[in-house]
Parts: sequence; C-alpha cells; structure tokens
Amino acid sequence: MNTQEISTIETKESIFASQPFIAQSLQMKNIVSVIEKVGKVSSTVLIVGESGVGKEQVANAIYRCSKRKGKPFIKINCGAIPESLIESELFGYKKGAFTGADASGKTGYFVQAHQGIIFLDEITELPLNLQVKLLRVLQEKEVTPIGSSTPIPVDVQIIAATNRDLPKLVKEGRFREDLYYRLNVVNIYIPPLRERKDDIPHLVNSFLEMFNRLYHKEVHITKDALELLKDYPWYGNIRELKNCIERMVVIADTSVINTENINLYLPKTTTEENSNIQIYDIIPMKEALEYVEEKLIVMAIEKYKSINAAAKILGLTQPTMSRKYKKIKEKRNKNNPNKIDKSVLIKNELHNHLQSIATVIAASLNIDKIIKLKENLTIENPEYHYLQNKLTKIRVNEGKICWSYIWILDSNNRVINLATDEKLKMVPGEEYIGPPEMMDAIYKGFKGKVSVTPLYTDKYGQYMSSIAPIRDEDQNIIAIVGADFSVDYINKHTKKLMSLLS
Repeated sequence: MNTQEISTIETKESIFASQPFIAQSLQMKNIVSVIEKVGKVSSTVLIVGESGVGKEQVANAIYRCSKRKGKPFIKINCGAIPESLIESELFGYKKGAFTGADASGKTGYFVQAHQGIIFLDEITELPLNLQVKLLRVLQEKEVTPIGSSTPIPVDVQIIAATNRDLPKLVKEGRFREDLYYRLNVVNIYIPPLRERKDDIPHLVNSFLEMFNRLYHKEVHITKDALELLKDYPWYGNIRELKNCIERMVVIADTSVINTENINLYLPKTTTEENSNIQIYDIIPMKEALEYVEEKLIVMAIEKYKSINAAAKILGLTQPTMSRKYKKIKEKRNKNNPNKIDKSVLIKNELHNHLQSIATVIAASLNIDKIIKLKENLTIENPEYHYLQNKLTKIRVNEGKICWSYIWILDSNNRVINLATDEKLKMVPGEEYIGPPEMMDAIYKGFKGKVSVTPLYTDKYGQYMSSIAPIRDEDQNIIAIVGADFSVDYINKHTKKLMSLLS
C-alpha cells in the first residue's frame, strides 16, 4: 500500500484513538478539506450520513483541527439518555430543584464544555421541548439550569449528527424548523461505504493492523480477497467492515485470507434473480445455453467468492472461467442504463469541491460587520475595509481563488456590491450585471441555495463561480458570498480528478 497517496489528518497523536482518518476516495478528500477549514472557525456543524459511516470520527477530526483543541470536548448520545434526565444532563440544575436532585446541584454538559466543543449525536432524538432550549443556546449563547432564573453565558461550538432525514422530520413537525436551520450552517454529508469503495482497501489494512496487534496474530489478506470486500455492499458501513475484519482475525485458522475462504466471514449475497432460472418462451437452443451458463457462472462466483473455486465446481479451467466471467461483466456493464458516466462523476466532485469553499467562507464572515456596512454603504465605512481585508486574506490563504466578494440585493432586485477582495476593483454600491449563468446562480444564492456556475465570460474574464448565502442569527439571508476560479485552476483540478478516477 502506498501511504503517500492517502489523505489523512494526523498529528504525532493520531486524530482517532485507534486509527487515522482515511480519505482515499474523492468524496472523503472533499470532507477532509471542509474539516480543515471548519477547524479554523467556530461555526455550528451538522454531520449527516447512514449509521456506521463514521460521524463521530469526523467530529473528532474537527476537534483535532480546531483552535479549541485542548479545551473540553464532550460527546453526548441524545438517544442514550432517558427523556426524564436529558434536560438536567444537558443544562444542569440547582440544589433542591426537584425531588431526588443532588444536594449540591449539577453542572450541565454545556457549562462543562465552555470554550470547547459539544458533540450531540442522534440529535433527532432530542424532545421538542428541549429543542427550544437548544435553540436558545445557539441564539443567546447562554443556558439556564433547572430551578434557576439566572442564565449562565457559555462559549461552545456545537457539532450535531444524525442518520435520519432531517428535512422530512421538519416537514412532519417532529423537529423544529428554526433549530434545523441554526444547526445546518456547515453541512457535512458522509456517503455510505458502498459509494466510496476506494477507501475500503485502506480501511481493511488499518483494521487488520489494529486487530493483529490486539490479538497477537499475523493475519493477512490476498489482493483478490480484498477485491471481493470492495464489491460487498456493506450496509452497516465502516462499523460492519470493522466487525468483519475482527471476525477474520479472531477465527482464522490460517494466516492468509484468500478468495476461497472469505465466504466464511461474509453473509451470502445470492439474489433471488440468480437462484431461479426461468424461461418464459421458446428461444434458440444456443441462446438458452448461453443464458443458463451465465446464470450458473454468476451464482457460483457469488456463492464461492472465488474464480478458482467456482471453476472447480462448474468443471471449468481457471482461464476459461476468468474469460467467461469477464465477458459477462462487460455485457452487463454495456447493458446497464444506470452506469455512471465518469465525466458526470468528475463534474459532481468538482462542484462539491467549489461549493464547500464558498460555504466555509460564508460561515467565517462576521455578520455584525456586514449588517453595519449595509446601513452605511460607503468606502469610508471601517467595516468595508475590515471585510475587504478578510476576503483578501481568504484569497491569499486559499491560493486557488481569483477573488471573492459579498453582494446584496437592493429594493429593485439589483445585485449591489457590498465588499470585495482588494484585487477585484469594485466600489461599495456598484451594481453587478453579468451573463445569465452568473445571475442565475446569484439569485439562487439569495433563495438559500449553494450553487456553482458553468464556465462563463464577463467583463472581468472567464471563470467558474461558487455562490453561497450568508445568514444572520435568525437564519434570514442578508447577502451572498461568491468565489471565482480561473480556467487554469478548473482545468488543473479536473485533470487531478481524472487521474484519481483512472
């Protein structure tokens, strides 16, 4: 394994207690980029993804990269605390607040996490009445213990996580809409493992090393067996993969796991389609034989997880089996209407990358200074120079942005410049009128959508732009932030994505 090709966030002390944060796939590399940027600010983060994808590990990574590292980091599973206790656990209580209360009272988790980070896992399990109190923490930066009328100021960054569909729960009235918007400042979606198979070999090697060390064994896995693990759907994601590797290390009778014995550790995946051969009409004998042969080969491969073993069962030589199975896969790929075009995947990854940059810039801006500049939109306003310096510093630090800008809409729906990077020569109050692609993205931004333009040309040159909304504390959109990327950078990054996918 070439560890130089793996993106990790590590210090001498591993970011995770047991293994590094492995990000070989394009999706996870984008997440690494967002984590590094979020670590520089204190924005609220919402992590979403299926059970077992590693949401807590991402929260750990944010803490390790954060300027709050070394301060308290408190993790709470909202679904594991009884509803009758969760309020007192989160917000604390004064002595004598209720029957059975500790005589000395209790300091809640939010106060304990002062100046640090609090991680609220399974946030959707929080009762509606406590969602109101959490919203107050986010808005007022204070908590009021049970039995007290005196609020306690707290400086806490909140990271929330869920494996459920939050917009659906909001629509059903099971989760407060205002709280959802306050939590969803920086959204990190972790794709399931079956959608980022490039991570699997490196996770397998990491888990093998861990469990070999734990159980004093030296179990290894062959390259062919590793390919089978990549093809397995892993509906339990990293958690399921980790358990599978531990099972391998514990019960293996040999030091090498190959394709012939790997089925001992994986559930059977033979589908009903493959286990029932059905012919509904008269067809030529040659076509029928080819049909039956294809079914038998696929069934044998799925059952025995090995071309060698399947070839023995069917009475074929290994080269013949390999040739026939390769032909079947080519035929199925050709006939698969849902096959993802590599160019589409590259485009999606490019857009995700550019969107994450604009989102993090929006989260890092000072809302109060934007509001004050809107009230007095002149170049003499000190808030203008503050924001201009901030945008310029972002451009210099990023190294890939041509320039960035903050724009607003006036009463006539015109796009008006608020502040720009010093490299972009626009004055406060100047109207921007651009090509349709750019104007469409800008108006989407004012409707709350993060978007990326196609390549377009305006009076400043040829660019792709990423636009993100800027919200105030009440989640009202007060402006949009944009970042422009040159053709050279887009071409360079696209080539990088193509090389990673090849």
